Amino acid sequence: MKKLKLLVVTILALSFLVTFNACKNASGGGNDNSTSGGNTSNLDNILPTADFKEVKAGTFTMGDDDQSDNKPHTVKITRNFWICDHEVTQAEYEAVIGSIPSYIKTDAANDEVQEKRPVDYVSWYDALVFCNKLSIAKDYKPCYEIKIDDKIETDPDVWGEVPTQSNSTWDSVTCNFDANGYRLPTEAEWEYAARGGHNATDIKYAGCNEEKELKNYAWYTKNSDNKTHEVKKKAPNKLGLYDMSGNVCEWCWGIDEVIGYPYFRGGNYGCYASYCAVSFRMDPGPCCRNNDYDGIGFRVVRSYVQ
Repeated sequence: MKKLKLLVVTILALSFLVTFNACKNASGGGNDNSTSGGNTSNLDNILPTADFKEVKAGTFTMGDDDQSDNKPHTVKITRNFWICDHEVTQAEYEAVIGSIPSYIKTDAANDEVQEKRPVDYVSWYDALVFCNKLSIAKDYKPCYEIKIDDKIETDPDVWGEVPTQSNSTWDSVTCNFDANGYRLPTEAEWEYAARGGHNATDIKYAGCNEEKELKNYAWYTKNSDNKTHEVKKKAPNKLGLYDMSGNVCEWCWGIDEVIGYPYFRGGNYGCYASYCAVSFRMDPGPCCRNNDYDGIGFRVVRSYVQ
């Protein structure tokens, strides 16, 4: 088992309230780290344009006085981008990758569709593979580039198996922000969108400012019944984005806009309200790019490229 900083372990323990004793491979789950794709010949209905909201460039105050590593500071978003209105679902992930890593909970509510719940148990590496494979399938230019045998490659099939340990080759991945394909949001883009984009305000959660209202916008420890829920069941924020607070934490690209560093944002179904704040950031450390945690998924964005 990989060694994590004590602080990170503490944060994860408090955040996720993990009580699952079953292994990830039980009940139809499991984590297939193969990069072999799913039905890539017919992905027109996977993350269509209608699912994306345009976020206009602008300047906002990122961070919060309560966050020791994310104190208020001015950040400028220099270009427009599109962000998906929901977290990538299990059905969408399976269509692209060919397998579902999520632990399939048999106690899913009768009025919810399992495949519409967000995918989790995905590593940061897994998310990069998904983005590039879907970009290729839709004839978009892939964003993520890895050097293999001194050649820059964007095809995950060339990258090989998703590492189950920290891998220096995969860790050197860079992002081409001038490409029109799918990618993870940067931390700044994520927080900017969670706050409401160019109309961003000093708001506590994605959609509301008071904890008493959070139940209307997020699945978290007080209302989730200790499980994820179908996306888009709660109210959206000002941009029309669902589950930016709660349900699953979301992998982000990190601070540097060229070389990636994994952070996750937004809190999840097992988090207290404070962890669902738009300013709260969780740093699992660079060694955790390959880790797939319960309650961590992702959503995708696309750069505005003319």
